[in-house]
Amino acid sequence: MYPIMKNIFYLFIMLFATFSYAQNTGLIVGKVMDNESGNTPLVFASMSIKGTSVASQTDLTGLFLIENLEAGDYTLVCSFPGYETQEIKVHVDALQPTELQVSLAASTISLSELASLATPTVRQQEDETLTVLK
Repeated sequence: MYPIMKNIFYLFIMLFATFSYAQNTGLIVGKVMDNESGNTPLVFASMSIKGTSVASQTDLTGLFLIENLEAGDYTLVCSFPGYETQEIKVHVDALQPTELQVSLAASTISLSELASLATPTVRQQEDETLTVLK
């Protein structure tokens, strides 16, 4: 009878260790769509958690995944060149994934901003002389 109790004890210790070291992290999954062209996916849009270095990009179908987040509230920043950047408040739960669908609208630029971008800057260049030795 003693070896059976010993095996049950070891089994209990292993199960306890497994559950105590299990990670209680959540994840955010979602899709980023183009609001201007009939909700087509935006490829390689940038998704990041504000105030951290955690970031991800969308794939060819507009899907993204951010893993290993502790349970809590976060601000998700979604950006793509030529589109308005969106900040979305999300709550991450360790027991179930947080699912999002984000639609980005194209940004507008005024003519005065465009003119300031097109104005050339004058740069002084120094003449350099190259001496070739024979």
